[in-house]
Amino acid sequence: MKIKKASIVKAAGLLLLILLVALTCRVTIIPDEIQQTYVNDAGETVAVEKLTYPEQFTLDNWDAKIVPTIQERAVALPQFVADVTADLDAAGKTYGNRANETSAWSFCVKGDAKVVEIENADKPNKTLLTLDLPPYDGTPDCKLFFGKVFSSNIKNAIRDGVGFLRLDDFANQVEFADLTNAFNNRVKADVLSQFAAADLVGKSVSFYGCISLTAATYDNLVVIPVVLSVAGG
Repeated sequence: MKIKKASIVKAAGLLLLILLVALTCRVTIIPDEIQQTYVNDAGETVAVEKLTYPEQFTLDNWDAKIVPTIQERAVALPQFVADVTADLDAAGKTYGNRANETSAWSFCVKGDAKVVEIENADKPNKTLLTLDLPPYDGTPDCKLFFGKVFSSNIKNAIRDGVGFLRLDDFANQVEFADLTNAFNNRVKADVLSQFAAADLVGKSVSFYGCISLTAATYDNLVVIPVVLSVAGG
């Protein structure tokens, strides 16, 4: 009999607990997100692409802050090449930026140059334009990135070169890395897609851009252009 009574008490207690949970807990129903659409110029209804935070940050800040900062911080390339070749760390401390002592120095640069030739013309992912800087002597002094794949030694040049973006400003390392991709995709869309590399050989160009260096050798002097114009173009 005592066992039966204990079972009843236990069951009652369990029922009371269930009632308390039911009364104090709320169930939140989250509706499915409604896909936003718009009608394009062709009269087609297309979905609005949802941007990631790095993509939205790039859209909001590229023209308003990123490019103006690069233009403001830019060092003229002839002086830049001379300074980093003489002492990279000294030049970095003067007008560069890096996250820590083991990171590459990143800089904002500007220049007028003559395009001498194309490197890796048969490898679109690795295409570079070799540049002759004033005073012109026909010998390449540095290179302009014109490929489709940003190698690891240059891919962070814009993000790190502007000097005001920090990992702590973003949710995590992945988001910070995605910012690099968003910047570089903007370069491909706004700059590189506007020109055919072969058409620039022998032409005079003006540009602003960024560069990252761990060593100031000719092969490492590769500028990512954010603004590019062709004389007479």
